[in-house]
Amino acid sequence: MPDRGALEQELQRLHERRGALEERIRFAQARGRYGEGGAAEEGREDEGAAIVELDRLMTRIRAVEGKLALARRGLRPPIG
Repeated sequence: MPDRGALEQELQRLHERRGALEERIRFAQARGRYGEGGAAEEGREDEGAAIVELDRLMTRIRAVEGKLALARRGLRPPIG
């Protein structure tokens, strides 16, 4: 059975990374809107890259939440 404590710690770390990524996206959006020349283009590119990273992170968060929910019920995930 997965270790609940380890899953809870991983979930906490993932949420901290999510907060940092959301801040990075906000900053990139501001650069994209208000930056001049190359800075605006870099901001838009960074925003796109950060959104892809956030999507992957959210998928991982959902997976860990699912494993944690099963662990709380005393069950094992069928895979992984």
